[in-house]
Formats: sequence, C-alpha cells, structure tokens
Amino acid sequence: MIVAYLRERFPGTFFGPVALMLAACALGRSASVVELGIGTIGAAFLLAQFRIWDDLADRRKDAIAHPQRVLVTAKDPTPLVTLAMALLAINGVAAVNRDGTLLSVLLLALVHAALGGYYLLRNGRTVLGDQLLLAKYPAFIFILAGERLISSPLHVALTASAVYAAASAYEAWHDPISPLAQLLGGRS
Repeated sequence: MIVAYLRERFPGTFFGPVALMLAACALGRSASVVELGIGTIGAAFLLAQFRIWDDLADRRKDAIAHPQRVLVTAKDPTPLVTLAMALLAINGVAAVNRDGTLLSVLLLALVHAALGGYYLLRNGRTVLGDQLLLAKYPAFIFILAGERLISSPLHVALTASAVYAAASAYEAWHDPISPLAQLLGGRS
C-alpha cells in the first residue's frame, strides 16, 4: 500500500524538484553540494509527512471526489499512519540536530499545532484555510534554514515569500475548484 500511495500521491518527478527548491531557498548560495543534498532529503521528509497528513485528513472528502485513490480504497490506513509517525520522528530528530538555537524545533512544533488544529476544526474549504495549508511550504524553508533564519533573515524571508506566492499561484491553477481559483475567476 505504501509504495502504491507514494507513486500516486508523492511522485519523485514533482516532489524531488520541490524538495530541492525548498532546500536551496533555506540554505542559500553558500551551501555545499553535501549540505544541499542533506537539506533536500530533509525537505522531502517534511513534504512526505505533511502530504500524508493532508490526505488522511481529506480521506472522507476524497472518498467522494477521488474514490479511486489508494488511501480511499485501502481497508486500513494504519501502514500510512505508521509511515507518517516515523517521518514525524525523523523530522523531529533532524530539527533538534539542525541548529543550536532549537529554532527549527519550535517552528516544526508550531506548524504541527497550526495544521493539526486546522484539520480538527475546519468545516469545508475557504480561501483562508487553503492559504494556511499552503503556508507550510515557507514554514519548511524556515525549519530547514535553522540558525540561518537569524543570520540572514531577509534572504530567507524573501525566498520563503516567493515560494508561498508560487505555491498559491500553482494551487489556483492546478485546482480550479479551490476557493482561491474561484475568487480569481477560475481557469480560462
């Protein structure tokens, strides 16, 4: 089930470049190839964990809108929940080891709290809710940047803002029924 899910919902041809972009934005031009590689793996683990959580939170809705999806047709989502929990542990350990300030840990906890609360309280899609979900991408940059968020805050904030704008534009284009796409008049 996990391999089928990852093929369907986490294709490397899409998420690999996204992970590389997030790592590059977080680490900046002075990062070595090794640092960029480690950052890309860290970004991929964050992306995978939150992709799984998004899909678990949307499972009921997806049963109607996307009944063919692997997670919807699976009798038991436990293997995917287990993978998400393993990724949570890996991401937590990585955040602890990323910098001495524990800034990454604090930011990771904040993202979990914000999105966890949203998943529990949401009642349908809204522009604000969708934008909160998309805010995880710049948050990943902040998490991956660690101490660099303190030493180069303007550069990290600008690249994170650009990623947020790109994610919002992509969402409005990619999902014509999203509240943002509807607000902008849909795709022409």
